[in-house]
Amino acid sequence: MSVNSLLLSLDEMGDHDLGKISHSEDGHWVLGDDSHFPIQIDPLLNIDEILIYGTFVKTSGEPIYTPILTSMMLENMVGTTLDGYGICPGPVTFSIYSKISIFAMTPEQMIELIAGMRQLIDFIRISTAVSGDYADLPDRHENDALLPPGMVH
Repeated sequence: MSVNSLLLSLDEMGDHDLGKISHSEDGHWVLGDDSHFPIQIDPLLNIDEILIYGTFVKTSGEPIYTPILTSMMLENMVGTTLDGYGICPGPVTFSIYSKISIFAMTPEQMIELIAGMRQLIDFIRISTAVSGDYADLPDRHENDALLPPGMVH
């Protein structure tokens, strides 16, 4: 199933609690609204895989709607892949991403995937907010406790 048909079928279901589903002409999808943290989806060309991610400002936890590659280039970030997920801790923003095959994915599985991604992002947002004031620690991303030793770039 293509990402377009999968997300359009989600939109037609209506009772999914994902928030508003938006699509741009370049294939970029955003699922979320004021009540739901926005999860972004970019299809990977020529394969049945998507990049699913969420990005937020470290100090406020506010979501960023910029595509992940743009955020990574603006902040000169390098993504680190952990088991199943990847993280991009930048000086200002924090992104969590995953590359997922949608070859045989059902709309129900997509709902579970997005809900799980939101839970992970909410946990990281809360952890980041209570871990200290980043304004006083400009080099915090270099010794971020979320990354294993030796994994910080």
